[in-house]
Amino acid sequence: MLRYIREGAIDNPWFFRIVMLGIAAVFAVSMGWWGFGDNEDPENVLAQVGEDRIMIIEYRRAYQNASKFYRELFQGDYDDEALRRRVIDELVERRLWIQEARRMQIFISDESLKGSITAMPGFQREGTFDSELYKRALASERYTPKSFEARQRNTLLVKKAQLLVRSGVWLTPTEIKEAQESNPANPSDNKTIEDRLSRKKERAMRAYAISLKQKAGIVIKDELL
Repeated sequence: MLRYIREGAIDNPWFFRIVMLGIAAVFAVSMGWWGFGDNEDPENVLAQVGEDRIMIIEYRRAYQNASKFYRELFQGDYDDEALRRRVIDELVERRLWIQEARRMQIFISDESLKGSITAMPGFQREGTFDSELYKRALASERYTPKSFEARQRNTLLVKKAQLLVRSGVWLTPTEIKEAQESNPANPSDNKTIEDRLSRKKERAMRAYAISLKQKAGIVIKDELL
């Protein structure tokens, strides 16, 4: 099916979420053919995550995109050392979620993959998927259709694994009561409960990611960051 594609300031929580979405987008476009089986000489390995490797060139591309995003957002006023650490941490965590998705036996069908790609606005012309635009866009970012589709499949695996973790988190009756009582002016408003649940899901996600890191064998060559 895929051949048809180939051919055819953080105090404000909403501001923080917008920043996080921007950072996520930065890392999403940083996962091309760099470091996925290409030139995997041991000297070019930056980090070992279980059986997976993160290559120096992959890290450098992710860092360049992230630093550009930060420069534009904060006018250059950011901690570059902290950013470098965040970049490698994000790459490591992505690998861990991919591995976890496979352990969960999550499968992304070709049809689902095709649908996710054809729905991307960047590959559409007048609301319709344009195969020529798709190929030109990939070429400009130094992707091949095969490597981009592999990256997108991994992205869907990560999202599906995270959704499964989030879907298992609910508020207890006590927590629901506390949420309602925290907003006595409008106790019928579900937004307070939804916000409380959202925060609990995020905490669960962070805890789950930490547990993955603790169980995995992770080796990072810090001197190469």
